[in-house]
Amino acid sequence: MSPEIPDPQAAAELAAATRRVVDLVRRSAASPEEMREATAALDAVARDLEPGAYPGPFMQRGLEWTGELTAPEAPTDFAAFFPYSPFVGPRNPLAPPATFEIRNGRIFGRVTYTAAYVGPPQSVHGGVIAATFDELLGSTNLIHEVGGMTGTLTVRYEAPTPILTEIALEGWLDRVDGRKVYTRGEMRHDGRLTAAAEGIFIRGSVEQLRVSPSV
Repeated sequence: MSPEIPDPQAAAELAAATRRVVDLVRRSAASPEEMREATAALDAVARDLEPGAYPGPFMQRGLEWTGELTAPEAPTDFAAFFPYSPFVGPRNPLAPPATFEIRNGRIFGRVTYTAAYVGPPQSVHGGVIAATFDELLGSTNLIHEVGGMTGTLTVRYEAPTPILTEIALEGWLDRVDGRKVYTRGEMRHDGRLTAAAEGIFIRGSVEQLRVSPSV
């Protein structure tokens, strides 16, 4: 099988359609007969897609990973930079997706979580919130060209973060101390702080990934 990168638009459209199915499956109150019919249809789709499945290794920046770890230029479009990200990637059906915009050295984002991301009633799961911050803060580091692997991530939950409504995100670089990069972020709904985070990232730690792409 060829590891060629798929047509970006077709891949994004497939992911969007799958995202819609995930949402409807999560919320489904269909009859048993309707569920069985849908299961058969989805099994058929899976069989059609399976022969074209790329076996890996995988990365957020593309379908194929060559094992090259050259430092990237600071991104300006995160959907294009991380098309397979589980949070901003238009080609990843797990992504809500969030959108990031760079202004004055900070990242401002927007995201709406569906029922698939529920933890407490009508609220986003705390683990999903933490993972969103990891992506937000790591992306903030990239625009300052101080990217690195996450060392620690501390999240403070101030109030429930609701689903099915737009959530505002903000990330900024706090300081750099040698190899350690300190980055902060906040999550708000209608101006109210629902969660805040601080991450410590380790510059140069990405070298741990320098392995054969066949592994």
